[in-house]
Amino acid sequence: MSEGPVLGVHGDGDACHALVVDPSGTILGAGESGPANWEVVGIEAAGAALRASVREALERAALAPEEVAASAFALAGVDFPSDRLRLRGVPEALGLSGPCEVTNDAFAALRAGATRPWGVCVIAGRGAVATGRNPSGEVYRTLGLGPLFGDWGSTAEVADDAMSAVADEFTGRGPRTLLTTLLCEHTGSTSALELIEGVGRGRIDSSGFARLVFQAARRGDAVAQGILERAGAALGRSAALVVRALRMQDLEFELVLSGSLFEAEPPFVRDALEETVRRTAPQFRSVRLEVPPVVGAVLLAFELGQMPVGGFREGLGLAARELFRAA
Repeated sequence: MSEGPVLGVHGDGDACHALVVDPSGTILGAGESGPANWEVVGIEAAGAALRASVREALERAALAPEEVAASAFALAGVDFPSDRLRLRGVPEALGLSGPCEVTNDAFAALRAGATRPWGVCVIAGRGAVATGRNPSGEVYRTLGLGPLFGDWGSTAEVADDAMSAVADEFTGRGPRTLLTTLLCEHTGSTSALELIEGVGRGRIDSSGFARLVFQAARRGDAVAQGILERAGAALGRSAALVVRALRMQDLEFELVLSGSLFEAEPPFVRDALEETVRRTAPQFRSVRLEVPPVVGAVLLAFELGQMPVGGFREGLGLAARELFRAA
């Protein structure tokens, strides 16, 4: 069993956060830097962001790297064993002592949102992935590499479906939809044909269309509502896959939901997801992730060092949320 402060690091395509926390759950130091998904920014930039955030956190905590009892790096882009090996050099270069884990960032989101060390998590934003851990400590996750590899339900797929709905209305293949009007207004297109040409020829970026689907759904558009329901059902099937793989069908567990598709209203995505999962695991309880995922990385570090996680989880989450909100 390790003793002393732990380090938790979370890095994705937006930012990198690091926290040094003592055994009582008090934050000793925090660091923040730029994007740390090596698939997006490259290995050198990702490594620099990780080192910068950790060094800032250690400096604020007035600690040397060798004083860290255990550390966990939860990083986007850690999808294969080779990725773990590729990024393992970062904590080694920092001189961190004690046990260290490098894992996918979805496991930090799960641990940050669940009150117990196990449960299921679905992330649906610019990407989509489902992950889980059972009471025995076994883990499982979908690939998180997009529709080609079975993970459907991100904002990209919702945006693509919106564009398909506009094309279907134009060709007569599908029903009328408010999406045609909203997408034309959003892009400054004077007609559906101009919009279709712009997207088809690559002059118009369709990646931001997902929020317009929510807008149309709020205004009662059946096509938009159907797009969101399909996304939710697909995400639910991924979650159910994780549940079955971990043999959690008959257990009570928390289903942690994280990402922009769960933040928007109305809750068509969440409702469809829950309905789908309930057919496999009727005793789950869904919760929204309300704290920075780096909190989960800290808790993973405590558990890696076989250190007790006391009743400070909630307070740590609130402190981290205020800390990074103010940054």
